[in-house]
Amino acid sequence: PKSDKNDFTGSWDYGYMCNDAWADPPRTCDVYEGQKAGGFDNSEPVPNGSGRTDVEGCCWWGRGVIQTTGICNFGKLNYYLGKRAASD
Repeated sequence: PKSDKNDFTGSWDYGYMCNDAWADPPRTCDVYEGQKAGGFDNSEPVPNGSGRTDVEGCCWWGRGVIQTTGICNFGKLNYYLGKRAASD
């Protein structure tokens, strides 16, 4: 797919006040449970470590609780959590 001018990554704004019910329209903290403040700022592109700002071929997939990224690491994870490791 081709990138479009709005396909870019932003950043997290730690100072954003999301719990503002009196704003018009009202703002709520709903990105994660227990959130008190902060929010995504997608007003301008923020380059990644390679200097890219587009999300085509993005390298940030897999950033979860266990910080597993890449084909090799997922292969190792599947091996050790799967049936093959138990049978070897």
